Amino acid sequence: MRHLGSTYINWAGTGFICALIAGAIDQNSDVPYAAYYTGAVNEAIGFRFWVLLSVAGLLLLCASLPLIYLAHRYNRAVTLANRLRRVIYMFFLVGFDEGGLMIGILLANLVHASDKAALLATKSFLFSGVSFFSILLLIVLNSGLWLIGESVYNPGSKNFSGVVRFVLDKPLKFLVPGYVLFTALALVITFNRQ
Repeated sequence: MRHLGSTYINWAGTGFICALIAGAIDQNSDVPYAAYYTGAVNEAIGFRFWVLLSVAGLLLLCASLPLIYLAHRYNRAVTLANRLRRVIYMFFLVGFDEGGLMIGILLANLVHASDKAALLATKSFLFSGVSFFSILLLIVLNSGLWLIGESVYNPGSKNFSGVVRFVLDKPLKFLVPGYVLFTALALVITFNRQ
């Protein structure tokens, strides 16, 4: 948990400071460098890219769970399963980092770094307004990405833990229906986005 907190402070702090700097130079937006850096904060990340990383990670997890199960139970295709787990972990890690930056930028806009930055954040992040509730919801969802990523592939032990260990230790008669239901739900949510 300490690593989660320090990573949040790192990425949210980076986003917060960048938003404050961009807001400070926004008053000189007619100067090319000021417009460039102000636009960079709003174009660098976005809610849709965060959703794309999250969905891609979840779909990759769904597609690779049978292989991870085989590697765990029968020592088949262990090398391939470990590589897939690292790739899935990277999707969740990059998604978490993006989310941390968004949280920092939204926090800066919550304290009104500049009215123009708040307007651009509203357009970029698809929120009707920058509020404490939207930031709190993003923190909860982003922490879920962290937990799933760490349970798929823990960089320290290079093993899986948490939710993935819980799922893989279940007998097949419970695992298969749960897997089919979870995968179907992930696919429905993914393809019904508009």
